[in-house]
Amino acid sequence: MKRPGLKRAGIIVFGLFLSFCQNLKGQETGPHFLLPGISQTSLFNPAHINKTDKLVLGVPLFSGIYGNWNANVPVNSFFFDGFSYSFSKLYNELAPQGKVDASARASVFYASLNHNDFTFSLSVSERFLSAGTFDRDIVKLIRDGTMAYYGTNEYFGQGDFQFQHFRELAFGISKRIWSGLDIGIRPKLLFGRIYFDARGVQLSVETDQERKQLLVKPEGSFKLAGPFTHNRNELYNFSSFKANIFPGDYFFQPRNMGFALDFGAVFRPNKSFEFSFSLLDAGLTTFKHNAFDVEFSRAARYSEYRLYQSHSPDENNYIEPREALKVFGDSVSYIIDVVDAASRSLILLPVKLNISGKYNFSETLTAGVNNQFSYFHERPRNLFSAFVQSRLSDKTTLSGGLSLYNFSAVWPGLGISHTSGKFQIFFSTNNISGIIQPAATKHLNLCLGINLLFDT
Repeated sequence: MKRPGLKRAGIIVFGLFLSFCQNLKGQETGPHFLLPGISQTSLFNPAHINKTDKLVLGVPLFSGIYGNWNANVPVNSFFFDGFSYSFSKLYNELAPQGKVDASARASVFYASLNHNDFTFSLSVSERFLSAGTFDRDIVKLIRDGTMAYYGTNEYFGQGDFQFQHFRELAFGISKRIWSGLDIGIRPKLLFGRIYFDARGVQLSVETDQERKQLLVKPEGSFKLAGPFTHNRNELYNFSSFKANIFPGDYFFQPRNMGFALDFGAVFRPNKSFEFSFSLLDAGLTTFKHNAFDVEFSRAARYSEYRLYQSHSPDENNYIEPREALKVFGDSVSYIIDVVDAASRSLILLPVKLNISGKYNFSETLTAGVNNQFSYFHERPRNLFSAFVQSRLSDKTTLSGGLSLYNFSAVWPGLGISHTSGKFQIFFSTNNISGIIQPAATKHLNLCLGINLLFDT
């Protein structure tokens, strides 16, 4: 018998499987180096000075939004003919082990202002980070269904996955020391919202011949924090999570507070050359309030009369993989034990090191290189880019370039910005082909925004 809240607990594992199947990798900073005249370049290097003397106010949700992802396989290896999907096709395209890294930022508020030799900025952003690995054979159970494994004992592999959502409140200040040197710093307060961390969760099946049942056995544990309450029903022996959102959750609750620091410098030895350096996200997030330790302590049991297959719609006992995952998600509530977290979780941010160099051929033409190195979850990532910037008019700048990701994939990039008397609009991507054919691409990176300009 189903009870209220079961599906909420099942969402945890269901979301885990969906995230795994995306097989993502990504860089966390957008290609702001393609936008030389935009105030949001300070997100890339806090030493950058505003190019305008006006007050810059970003349009909420459109003042520097960006998202980043790379994939082993394109989206159309899973979806085809619209929203039709195939786990068989996905399994055939996947590498033996998938790796997941993805990120996004949504700007809630952004303001920047020049005063004498200083530039001040204030920003509020919603940020999302995820990372993990998983063994490809986990997809087999989704692809085939339980019927194919009755009478066997099989191990499918293990997975790690982490997701966090936090709000970032940042105060930036940059100073022109002299005409050839700018330095900047941006301290940031981080307010944790949601955290999910599963390490070494294993999946296997085992046949209980005596009871004529197939046991689907997830083994391991995970941490969960967020605006949830845990309910335990001893009569039915199940746990569930329900939303527990208060008005204060939309503002700045200090309970799950972390901090980070950005630092940068821009050096111009003469009118032709410019070199810059920045270190971003040196810090951590923390989670303790509304945090739980969850352990898989039992197996999900399927009697021989409840077994199903998911590969042949025209044959008996067929259940669509999506529906089968929902059923398994409901059963998760019966196979977990939940306790309040005993200690605070400390999570290091993916620190990033940026080094750039530019040469000004004229007042309207600039060429340069940029290298970003980041390190997260013991996996280094490097993105080297060569670019050209051309000022088409006093208001419009166009940039183009090529980026080399981890010395393997090459991406063509594009950036364009337009500044009028009252507003700025900008767009950039490290991989323009991913915008043109998003379903067929393995890599996508974009940054866009709208700023309003006010006289002071």
